[in-house]
Amino acid sequence: MNEECSMYIQHNWEDCIRLIGDPIWISVKQRNEPSIHGHLQCKSLKLNGIPVLNGTNGFEVESVSAHAIQVKHSSCASVTLLSPYRIFKDVHNASVTSLDVFGGQCVSASDSMIKSWSSLDYEKEREVTMSGHYGDIYCCRWFPSGKVVLSCGTDLRIKIWSSDSGECASTLVGHTQTVTDLAIIDKGRNIISVSKDGTAKLWHVGSGKVIDNIINVNPTTYINCCSISSPKNINLRERNTPVFETEIGTDDKCLLIGCQNGTISLIGVYSRKILATNNLDVSVNACHVDNNAQSYVGCGDGRVMWLDEHLAIKHCIFDTNSPVQCLCLFKELVVCGHVDGSCVVRSVNGRKAYLTGHNVEPVYDVCTDSTRFLYTACRDGMIRKYLPELLPN
Repeated sequence: MNEECSMYIQHNWEDCIRLIGDPIWISVKQRNEPSIHGHLQCKSLKLNGIPVLNGTNGFEVESVSAHAIQVKHSSCASVTLLSPYRIFKDVHNASVTSLDVFGGQCVSASDSMIKSWSSLDYEKEREVTMSGHYGDIYCCRWFPSGKVVLSCGTDLRIKIWSSDSGECASTLVGHTQTVTDLAIIDKGRNIISVSKDGTAKLWHVGSGKVIDNIINVNPTTYINCCSISSPKNINLRERNTPVFETEIGTDDKCLLIGCQNGTISLIGVYSRKILATNNLDVSVNACHVDNNAQSYVGCGDGRVMWLDEHLAIKHCIFDTNSPVQCLCLFKELVVCGHVDGSCVVRSVNGRKAYLTGHNVEPVYDVCTDSTRFLYTACRDGMIRKYLPELLPN
C-alpha cells in the first residue's frame, strides 16, 4: 500500500451518513497523481442506529462508530476519518489564526482580537475579550497558571493579558518585523519570541525588557516557528558570556527554530550556542521539540519529518503537496493542519487518521488539552473539538 496518498471526504459526512440512499463523496489522491473519486452510501441502519455503508470505485468501509469511520481503498492503506465531537461556531466571525487550550479553557485569536472561553460549558455571555493588537495575531498562548495569556502578531508587539478581566497588563516592544511565535520558559518569568526580523529574543516578563538575543540569523531570514524543551540526553554546552540576573530557568532548555529559507536549528538557550542545524531546502512552517531532543517539523511543500537530536531526518512522510500550517503532538502521533483544509494525524508506522469537517478551508492551528481532546482553528471561523481516543490502536 502506498503511504504517499491522502484521503478526502465530504465535510458534513456525519450529517448525511444515516440517510439511506444519499451518496457521500470521497476521494483518494496519490501525490502528483489524479484523484480517484467514489461514494459512500447508507444501505440500511442497524438496530443501534449505526449505518451499514457501501463504497464505490474501490472504497470499502471497514468499521463505523459514533464520530468515526474506518475506510480503505485498493490504492492505499486503511485510514480513520473523525468527525468533530463538537463545533464552536459563535466564538469568532472571521478566520481563527491561533488557539491554545488549558484544562478545557480556550484562548483563541481572530483578526486583532483574542477571546478566552470554556469548551466544557460554552456560553457566549461568559467570553472574555482581549483587544489591543493592530493587525493579525499570529500566536496566543496560556501561561502555565491558566490565568494569563501571551500573544503576538503583525504589529511587532507582544502582549500579556489577564484572562479574567481582558485587560492588557504589559506590552513588550523590541522586534522590527512581525512576531511569529512564542515559547514560555517554566512558570513564565522569562519568555522567548521569534520574528521575521531574524531574531529569537529572551524577555524578562516582569520588567518587559529584552534580556538578550538567543540567536540573530540573517535579517532577511524569517523565523516562522519555535519550540522549547528540557532535553535529558544532550549536551547544552557551556556559556561564555555574562549571566543576567533576570534570566531564570534557561540552564536546561533548548530552543528549536524553523525558518522560511529551510534552516532548522537547535539552540542551547543558556549557552546561546547552536547545538545542531540542518537545511531542508523548503520553508519550515511548524515545529516541535520534545524532552528527548527529538524534533518534528511541517514544511511548505507538505512534508512532515521526524528528526533526531542532531537534526538528521529519521522519517519523512510526503503524502501531499499542500503546505503544513501548524503542528502538535498527541502522544506518539504528529497532528498537522494543511492549507487545503486537511488535518492529518500521522505516525511513523504508517497509521493515519483525518480530523474532518474543514471543507477545504486552511487549518491555521491545532492543539491538544494534553488529556483527551484535539482542537483545530480554521479560516472558516470555527473551532472544532475531536475525540482522538476513537483512533484505532
